[in-house]
Amino acid sequence: MDSTDLLASDHEILDALAEGRCTPGFLVDITGFSKPTIHSRLNVLVAAGYVEKIHTSGLYELIEDPREE
Repeated sequence: MDSTDLLASDHEILDALAEGRCTPGFLVDITGFSKPTIHSRLNVLVAAGYVEKIHTSGLYELIEDPREE
């Protein structure tokens, strides 16, 4: 996955995570995307190595922003 494969939801998630750690619920609130969309896209971003789940409570942080390559 590279920056050309990113969806609009991915961009908004990455923007939010660039500001600091977020939970899926917070991402739903600030992006307006559905809970299933946020969870699905977070899983994709984690699998790609761009985002990491850092706590079992569902706290995520940005590891690498693919848009900066």
